[in-house]
Order: sequence, then structure tokens, then C-alpha cells
Amino acid sequence: MEGYGYMLSQHNQTGPQQGTSSASDWSPVLLETGELALPLTEVIPPAVDGDRGGNGQSWRLLTISLLSCFAASGAALGAFLWLINLPPTANCESTAGATTDRAQLFCAQTAAESGELTDVLAALDLVSGWPWGHPLYSEVRPLVDRWSGVVLTAAEQELRNNGSMAEAQALVSHIPAGSPVFAQAQETLQGWQSEWDQGEAIFATAQQALQQRDWSAASTQVQALAQFENPYWRVEQVQTLAQQIRLERRAQALLEQAIATAAPGGSDRLKTALRTASQIDDSTYARKHAQPYLNRWSDLLLQLGLNKWYTSDLDTAIALGRSAALNPSRAQVAQELMWLSQSRQLAQQSLMTWRTSPDQVVTLYQAMVLANRISADSPYYPQAQSSVATWRSHLGDLARFQTAQAVGQVRTMGALKTAIDQAAEVPVGHPRRVQAQTMVAHWRQEIERLEDRPYLVKAHQMTKTGTIEGLQAAIQVASGVTLQRALRPEAQGWIYIWTKEIQTLEDLPMLARARSLATEGKLSQAIAEATGIKPGRALYDEAKAAIAGWQGEIAAAEQARQRALRRATTPAATPETVLEATAESLTENVDNLPIDLAPAAELTPSPLAPAPRPRQRRSPLPERIE
Repeated sequence: MEGYGYMLSQHNQTGPQQGTSSASDWSPVLLETGELALPLTEVIPPAVDGDRGGNGQSWRLLTISLLSCFAASGAALGAFLWLINLPPTANCESTAGATTDRAQLFCAQTAAESGELTDVLAALDLVSGWPWGHPLYSEVRPLVDRWSGVVLTAAEQELRNNGSMAEAQALVSHIPAGSPVFAQAQETLQGWQSEWDQGEAIFATAQQALQQRDWSAASTQVQALAQFENPYWRVEQVQTLAQQIRLERRAQALLEQAIATAAPGGSDRLKTALRTASQIDDSTYARKHAQPYLNRWSDLLLQLGLNKWYTSDLDTAIALGRSAALNPSRAQVAQELMWLSQSRQLAQQSLMTWRTSPDQVVTLYQAMVLANRISADSPYYPQAQSSVATWRSHLGDLARFQTAQAVGQVRTMGALKTAIDQAAEVPVGHPRRVQAQTMVAHWRQEIERLEDRPYLVKAHQMTKTGTIEGLQAAIQVASGVTLQRALRPEAQGWIYIWTKEIQTLEDLPMLARARSLATEGKLSQAIAEATGIKPGRALYDEAKAAIAGWQGEIAAAEQARQRALRRATTPAATPETVLEATAESLTENVDNLPIDLAPAAELTPSPLAPAPRPRQRRSPLPERIE
């Protein structure tokens, strides 16, 4: 206004200069204060009525100019607003496509509409950093409110379903402080934290009771958790704690049973105790209480297993190691004991047969590889390395034996003697000394076979005549194979066979004559002839069987004669009846009677004298051949 007063005072002092200037020459000017000065026609009334038309025209021009300026400014502002609100053309599938805030907001909003929590969190993180004066703030604000509600709901579900307080807090931290949901989220979070602290305290009290095996106190804490509103504590943790109490009680019962089983001692009881204690769940406190017992029992079994290894009772050592491995803290040591025992078993397998083979080399190499698996910090490392050193020397000996065996397979005198010389180099006390001596004995027998085989070949040629003399000569030649020679058993077998053939040739005519006599009904003579074949002869069993048959025929004839005599001596018998009975008996058994029996007439009693009592007649049968 000071400028405005100055302009007014100047006008009053000077007035119009010489009438050359008019009110239309005045235009709006800015005062020194920066304000728009009004035209002088608005503050200074016209002095002369003749000037009224010019001032009105100036006013109209000024009004039109101002209106034009306002219209242009409005059009520019509208164009600007229209430009910033144009739909973005960014490609949201490519991170390089969203280069402006509008494009990023469009992509974030599009992703958040899927309902995926990760997309909603990404959208919140994008717009939470925009200040209050951001051009898109008014448009973003309702989106932030809606997305914040989604995140808070997700945090509540995470806490209820999974019981993860840390995850719920992480979700709530995405809600910006400017969101109306922020205060509600913080209040809800404080409630969660308070209830969470109470639940953790109760759960910790229950854990302490379980460690002290106070089942009643632990059950009380289960009832306390059941009073919570949060389903995580009221349902899930109540079930978890109840299940834990059941596991702890069962684990404690198993531990007590294992301790009672192991108390008397002995490997069998210790193995049973370990099997029982290994059933204790690893997550229980009873497992921690049982660990010292498990270690002590396992160490006793491992020591016993090492003792069995020293005595070469390898199967028992492996079984003890397998039982000790039930204790996880001794599983590695137990495995090393089994490796040590199994490697010795493989090494012993290479000595099972006296003949060497490539398989023995492979087996011995496997034993060395298995023993080398035992680490340097193992208590069985010294035993393993000592065994490996011994087996390494055995590999060289096996190569030497295989060379000797290959030479011995030539089966000539010179080759066999060379093989014997190589095997004889194994010194006394060497683990393969027995194998070497066995090979030497075998090759010496091969030499004896080569030396004595011509005797048997010659003897077989002599037997081809089929005569007693040829067989006797063959026996004489085969007898040249003396005792302790390799072919002595074979020679004796052939001598036995040829001896039986000689006996058959000698006794066969005698047996043939006996059978001929028997065919003629001369049974006693046939028996006497066959009795000449003595026990031990080739045909003795055949002759003995024939004699038994003939003796049976004689006995049957004798029984028939005795029946006839009994009928003839009955009181009612007449001389005619006796004669008829005797004739009938003789007729029925005439072929079975011996030729030296008395005539039937001599057996007929006198009709005037009483029938004589039958005499005990000596049987003409010879003694049975035994």
C-alpha cells in the first residue's frame, strides 16, 4: 500500500501533463511490494466527463487479457494432470520396463491384485517410501490402507497356524507408519507378545519338570496352556507337550529296564541292554540321562571284541562291534572294529586252499584296502597297520608261489624239482610256510607218480591174457610200488581186484561140480563139494548161499520122513497102513531125500511085535559154513 500511496501522491502533484496524456495510457503496474497495482482509473475518479469512454474500453481489454491468462493456465494444468494420469505402458514382466513411479505403481498394483502375500509386501515396500507431497500420494493412500490390512491378517494367520512369532513380527514390520492400520497392528503385536511370553514361560516350566521326571507338574502346565486364546498355544502346543510327556515316561521306563538288564554283566546282557536303550527317542531328556550308560556298555563290548580279534574269533568280534554300534557316540569306533575283523577274515580266506590263484591275490588286496580305512586317530590303527604290513609281504610270497605252481603244472621231473626248490625257500615261521610245504609234498607225490606209473601200466598189460598165471604176474609187478609211495593205494586196489579174479578162476570149477551133484539129487555130496570154498575167497558168499538152499531141501525131506514114522506107530495102525504111509512119504519127498537114507522096508515094523520107538538119528548134514 505504500507504493500505492506514492503513486497517488505523484499523480495529485503533477496532474496531467499538458493534456497530452489520458487515463487510457495507464496500465496495471507492480508495486515495489510485488503486488499488482490497480489501474489509476479505479482509484482516481475521472476529472473530465469527456474521458469516460476511453477508460471503459481499457477496462474491457484488461478483463479479457486476465481471462485469457486464466484459461491458458487452466488448460496447461489440465493437460499436465491428464498427462500424469495416463495409463502406463510399462511391461511388468521385465524389471527394466517400469522406469517411472506411475509405471512401478501400476505394476505393483497389478501384482497385488493376485492376492499373493509376497506381491502385497513388495507393493507396500515400494510405496511406503514415497513422501507426503508425492504427486501420486493421494492415489496411493487407499491402496496402502488395503494392503496393510492384508498383511496384518496374514500375520495373525501365521501366528495361529505356525506359531512363528518372529515371522509375524516380520510381516507387521512391512506396514508403514503412515497407514491407519499401523496403530492397530502395533497394539495387536503387543498383545501377541504378551501372550507369547506367558506361553513360553509355561512351556519352559513344563520342560524343567520333564527333566526332573515330575510328570504331575508337567501335566499341570498342559492344563495351563489349554486356557490360552491363541490356537497355537491352546491346541498345537498342548498336543506337543502331552506327546512329549508320553515319550519321556516311555523313555524313562526303557532306561530303567536297560539298567536292570545290564546290572549282572556279561556280553549277552550288555547287548540286550544296548538294544533296549537304543529304542529311547533321541529328542527326550531320558536319552541324555542314558548316554553315560550307553557309553560304558559300548566300551565294554568293544574291549571284549578286541580280545576276540586277538584270538581270531572274528565272527564274535564282528557281532560285538555291531551291537556297540547301536550307540551313536561309539558307532564310528565300532565300525572300525568290524573293519579290522573283516579284513582279517579276508586275509584268512587267501590261505584256505593250498593251491594259489589270482582270487587269493584279489582277496588279500581287499583285506589291505579295508584295513586302511581305519583312521590314524582310531584305537585300532596300530593293529590295522601291522596287519597291512604283514599282508603286503604275503602278496610277494603269493607271486612266488604262483610262479612255482605254474612251473609245477608242466609235470616233468625237472619242472617239478624246480618248483620244489622255489617253494622250499619259505622260511620256518612264515605264515605261508604250511602252504609252501603242502605244495612241496604235492609235487613230490607227482614225482612218485611219474616214477611208479610204468609198473601199473605193465601190470595191466599182463592181465589181458585172462589166465591165473598172467594175473599172478601182474600182482607181482604191482607189488613193486612200495609203501609210502603216491601210487601205493591204487596199486593195492588193483592187486585186490586181480586176487579176487584168481580166486574166482580157482573155485569156479568146484562150485560147478557141487551144483551138478545137487542137480542129480546128491545134496550131501554137493554140500561137501561146496564146503571146499573157504571163507574170504571170491566165491565164498555164492557157495554159502547154495549150501543153505541145499540144507533146506534136506531138512524138508527129513521132516516128511518123521511125519510118516509117526503115522506108522499109531495104535490103530495096521501093517498095511504103515506100509502105505511110508510109501506115500517116500513118494512125496523122493527128490528131497539124501541118497544115503535107509530103504523104506527096513523101517517097516514086524506085525507080531510092537512098533519100536524111533531112534534119534544123527543128521548127515555137515556143519553150516560161517
